[in-house]
Amino acid sequence: MSRKILIRLPIILGGMGIILISIFAFRLGFDNDPGWGTGRFKMLVLGLGISFFGAYYWFGPIINNGYADIKGTLKKHSFFQALIKLIRQIRSQIENIIHFICDSSFAVRISTSGLYKWFSQKLTNIGLVLLGCCIVWIYIWIITIGSMDKWPSGKDYYWKLSQAFQQGQTHLLVEPSPELLQLENPYDLQQRNGIEYLWDTSFYKGKYYLYWGPIPAVIGVLVSSITSKPVTDTGLVFLFVIGIASFSVLLLRDIHRKYKYPAWVFWGGVIASTVNIPLIWLLTRPKFYEVSIVGGQCFLMMGFFALFRAFRSPMLNKGHIVLASLSFGLAGATRINLLPSVIFLAIVIFWRIFVANQKKINFSLPALTAAFLPLALVACFMLWYNYDRFDSIFEFGHRYQLTGSSLPPNYKDTSSANYIIPNLYSYVFRPPSLDREFPFLTVPWVKENMWPYFIHIPEHYYYTEPVAGILFIVPLVGLALLFLARYFWLLVNGDLSVPEIGDGGHENQISWYRFSMLGCFLIQAFILVIFINSAMRYLFDISTLLIVLSVIFMGSYLHTFAQNKFQIRIAALLWILVSMLTVLAGFIIGFTGDENNFLNQNPSLYYQWLERFGG
Repeated sequence: MSRKILIRLPIILGGMGIILISIFAFRLGFDNDPGWGTGRFKMLVLGLGISFFGAYYWFGPIINNGYADIKGTLKKHSFFQALIKLIRQIRSQIENIIHFICDSSFAVRISTSGLYKWFSQKLTNIGLVLLGCCIVWIYIWIITIGSMDKWPSGKDYYWKLSQAFQQGQTHLLVEPSPELLQLENPYDLQQRNGIEYLWDTSFYKGKYYLYWGPIPAVIGVLVSSITSKPVTDTGLVFLFVIGIASFSVLLLRDIHRKYKYPAWVFWGGVIASTVNIPLIWLLTRPKFYEVSIVGGQCFLMMGFFALFRAFRSPMLNKGHIVLASLSFGLAGATRINLLPSVIFLAIVIFWRIFVANQKKINFSLPALTAAFLPLALVACFMLWYNYDRFDSIFEFGHRYQLTGSSLPPNYKDTSSANYIIPNLYSYVFRPPSLDREFPFLTVPWVKENMWPYFIHIPEHYYYTEPVAGILFIVPLVGLALLFLARYFWLLVNGDLSVPEIGDGGHENQISWYRFSMLGCFLIQAFILVIFINSAMRYLFDISTLLIVLSVIFMGSYLHTFAQNKFQIRIAALLWILVSMLTVLAGFIIGFTGDENNFLNQNPSLYYQWLERFGG
């Protein structure tokens, strides 16, 4: 029995198994409803699709032969022959007009002018600047809820921390109430009932602290010392979002230039990375939670941008090594969840420096020092910061927060393998809500009846916040995953061989970079799925990384899973389509967010759009 048949039989059997489970789900005890709900229909369709995929090896040639016969018959028909002749004549006339224009003396003078040469060389940068202006306008329009001048206000926790830093202390200037101080267990929500306190702050030895990373507050001190104005949480979120978009685009531009990716791969990735649901979602609720999240991602993408520049040539750039290490350190000191990834990236940088210097420690020392010192500086600052607040260099204060159900009585229950399945469903497969009326797409707050029947919610798991699967809300990632599946299928099927990576080659250079970014993504994804709570804002910890990884995969492996011109054209068409859908979904979600901002705070504009697009 051949290899191709052996790998297809389990696929067919698996598909048939899913079909049988969907049919007999009630009798098998998987479903409490004897009727056919949407979940069982989806399972049936999935089983049929898997079975069809596995059996295509046998009846695929029959379909192809039938298609070829129909195509041959149509080509012989007089109508289609006349249509093809007309299309060729039109194409010939268009080409003649283009040649006439390009060969004219005026066109020749323009093409040889210095201005034209400069413009053609800078065309990508000019396009990025123009696109950037449009993107910034969209960001301002969404964050100001269509007013363009009224920025939302909030609790500005980070400004409170900045004020504390200005006074030379790490606890907030706000003093807890006597009632809170007298409680036997202030971390019990029931005991705090009726008492005024700062929600979701850390409370330790009678003082308020923030358990989020302190770097945004340090930035607040610097900005305030220059402008003499307070820094708001909204302003920090906006600043960091601009930073994320900028460094993501600059990174994609550098990769595109070095590895000559197709233009449609690059531009699709650019627009999808700057306007997508997880990013825009944070602009719809620019609170202190979001400051830490977007700040961490801003420094993370700054680090990856500098990391690529540091190692893109055989001569290591120590300035960019310093910037990469400092950026990664600041990412961890802004978003504490990123610290495991920062440790991983530090190891990658050290090893890459060692390898680039022929594994000779004496040659590697200058670059290793450039990488180590910024990380050590940030690490020492964080260790002192923790000790000054909580009497321990490894305590960040999360266990001391004054919050609700997301902090169980036993702190160990904040992370558990029991949360993996519901979190995987929410972050990957949970569909958003679609409607025929404007705004067409929303991400609702999760309720108990919105879970599939086969997922059992573990004790302490907190799931009420809005969230949707990244495969649906960022279609570009979903398409990249399908192409990745095709690539692995061709590999397993024996139609591709594993490429050999030579030392110093272009493939080797981009491979280690993919490895560093993929490792960071996997670490952050693991942290997400074992956490007690799922929320859309947490998804942003991996969404930007996934979009950039999708672009790198598409550009690097396009010619392996699309092996002829027709397949490449189909891939390009699909890529452009999902990129536009990603942007459109991101723009639409700006109308709602989690609190229906436009409807509640700018109803006149909301109803104008509702009337324009029907409702």
